[in-house]
Amino acid sequence: MKSVISTLILFLASLSYADDDANLSVGWGTDHGGAAGLRYALNRGASKYYGTVSLLGYSSSAGAEAGYGVGWEHLVSGDKHALGVFAGTVAVDFNGDETAVYHGLAGTYNYYFRGFSERTLVVGGSIYGGTTSSNERLFEDDKYGINAKLAFQW
Repeated sequence: MKSVISTLILFLASLSYADDDANLSVGWGTDHGGAAGLRYALNRGASKYYGTVSLLGYSSSAGAEAGYGVGWEHLVSGDKHALGVFAGTVAVDFNGDETAVYHGLAGTYNYYFRGFSERTLVVGGSIYGGTTSSNERLFEDDKYGINAKLAFQW
């Protein structure tokens, strides 16, 4: 799994330097797939289409859980404010050596300090909801919440 993710990261990084209409970003938040994620986006006018891979969460007894997802953003005001939708892993819960990964949807807001397609700091937030098929005795079936975002985009 690590080799697949590493290969994907290198491939996406090379694409970001080959295309002026693409961005690579590193950050934390739902639309970056979790605790620490990599996001590759294609910019098409006022819209951005992206995919993410990430470290969703880590527990010393359960280990690491990977996150992933796809999304779409659209500029709503000027060149700095965007609203969007994300589908993928939205949350993780740990209970001893058991893990529950929640898959679902999120509504996102992002503020791009220098502009939607520029190299810039990005802050934002999301409202998410997801479900899991993990052990019902240890975990709730559904999870909802609010998450902040901090990222840097190249």
